[in-house]
Amino acid sequence: MEMSKYMCIFRSESEKNIKEMSDSLLALEHNPENTEHMNVLFRSAHTFKGMAATMGFKQIVELTHEMESLIDKFRTGKLTFDSFLIDILFECLDSLEGLVENVCTDMVNKTEGRKNNRSEGDNSYPDAEKILKTLRTINNYSEETVPQKNESGTFSVDKRIRRKEEKIEKGEREGEKEGKGEREGEREKEGKGEREGEREKEEKKKLESISDEQKEKESFTYTGTDSEVKNIQSSRIQKQNSKKQGPKIQSSRISMEQLDKLMNLVGELVINRSRVKELTRESKSKDLEFALSEYQKLTRELQEEVLEIRMIPLDHITNIFPRMIRDLAKVQNKKINLIIKGKEIKIDRAIMEEIGDPLVHLLRNAVDHGIETPEKRVELGKEETGNIMITASRQQNHVLIRIEDDGRGIDAEEILKAALQKRLILKEEAEKISERELIQLIFTPGLSTASMITDLSGRGVGMDIVKNRIERLGGSIKVESKLGSGSRFELRLPITISLYQAMLVKVEMERYAIPFTSIVKSISVESEAVRHIRGEEVVVINGKALPLLRLRKLFQLPAGQSEESLVVVIVEKAGQYIGLVVDSLLGKQEVIMKNFKSRLLEKTRGFAGATIMGDGSVILILDINSIT
Repeated sequence: MEMSKYMCIFRSESEKNIKEMSDSLLALEHNPENTEHMNVLFRSAHTFKGMAATMGFKQIVELTHEMESLIDKFRTGKLTFDSFLIDILFECLDSLEGLVENVCTDMVNKTEGRKNNRSEGDNSYPDAEKILKTLRTINNYSEETVPQKNESGTFSVDKRIRRKEEKIEKGEREGEKEGKGEREGEREKEGKGEREGEREKEEKKKLESISDEQKEKESFTYTGTDSEVKNIQSSRIQKQNSKKQGPKIQSSRISMEQLDKLMNLVGELVINRSRVKELTRESKSKDLEFALSEYQKLTRELQEEVLEIRMIPLDHITNIFPRMIRDLAKVQNKKINLIIKGKEIKIDRAIMEEIGDPLVHLLRNAVDHGIETPEKRVELGKEETGNIMITASRQQNHVLIRIEDDGRGIDAEEILKAALQKRLILKEEAEKISERELIQLIFTPGLSTASMITDLSGRGVGMDIVKNRIERLGGSIKVESKLGSGSRFELRLPITISLYQAMLVKVEMERYAIPFTSIVKSISVESEAVRHIRGEEVVVINGKALPLLRLRKLFQLPAGQSEESLVVVIVEKAGQYIGLVVDSLLGKQEVIMKNFKSRLLEKTRGFAGATIMGDGSVILILDINSIT
């Protein structure tokens, strides 16, 4: 499979994650007790590792995995977050930055058929192998050993291991010398300096790794002096200057900022179109009505063209999944058949770039937690080859993506046991919680039922990232599972994050907009049908209790007169239905959402943004996922 077309996305996402980790480290250096920055650091490392694993960059995965393990020791209190270890992590980030640049450069050279020449600038980044060895040494150190910084400005960690026979150690050292002599002889005879040099390095690494295991005390030193830092900075500046001189443009891409600006301008046109429509209705001029109809037609065509430019098919990200599933299945000795349907469905580019990681998390979990080994499946009466299916479909104003497998399903008892162990719920709450609510706990940060930490799972991150990412886009996610039969995750996403089809509702004298992606239906309920359970209002619909939430009470608006019937808008939140009680429905409206850019409003719960109506008034758009 051709991977070069994904490199631009990989590079931009890598730069974003490395920057987030760097910013978090800087913040933690001043305030090591800040758990929020610690979680951001850990999640960014986990996401970055997942992207690198998907692209097949093994060295980046190994280095990030060890860095993630070190961060986890900070989170659990096994290590103290001090300046020495922060320096090591910063060196690690610099090395990762260099590895990303190298793989991207190699891919460009491979695509253009040029030879790789990375000799210039290689010294501008720390040696990845040395840093990887440093991290492994720290992660495996015994409790009585503490990382120290030498007077020369270097890091050293002592590691005590069992001593083996000295003869083995001497034999390996002699083998190392003999290997060097033989290589020098072959180099003189064959005259192939470059090839023999590479062989010498590879064999030397093998011999060093064997001899290191026999040492009683292993001490690794990584140098980071001020002079070397200055040299690194100087070489980076030279490297950046050299990039500016050469014509390195390989393709022309429209930036998301330009597309967003164009979409905002179209949104302003739509708002003004509504305003002109209001004025035309008041003037009752036939000529103005005719001109308005042409104006509406042109603006609608322009709006559709801009939306189409932003749309890309799901195939853009699903193409990489078959190879990923194959590699993961091979590692775990499983047989898995991946089926993808609806990959031609188009979705907004901004949404597409955000859902890549959530889909990868769900698929990796399906392989690791869901599908059983062939032997186990045969014992259970299943076919030895498991199935994972991705189905995408367009339904009115949203896209529905389902990921389902025929594996073991989700064990609610295991989730309950893990939740109690991590004190995510109390024992009193556990006695009242339903199986459906237990399954929803998989989206809780830090919850994992895996018995050991691997590259795939076990750290308790991933599912909470999936939920937060989907809800931030204005979508929702729900899970259904049957033990022994499999699981199904359903992602409901808007087609675009700029233009919404919404239902306008009235509460007291205020108007609000509810996105159609969250609406199930609207009904009228008699006031006498309202019941109270545990102090909450509910109404029974088709034999099931529907919780009611009065927006008048939620937004602390003045109480109205009691009415014989209630207008209820049924919405879906986290796989559950809730009835929003409003005064009246004003009808369907196409709205352009404006996000809250003020720091005072950006964390406001219950609202996704606002829109401007044709009469100039501002209407708030409800965020069903964060509404309480």
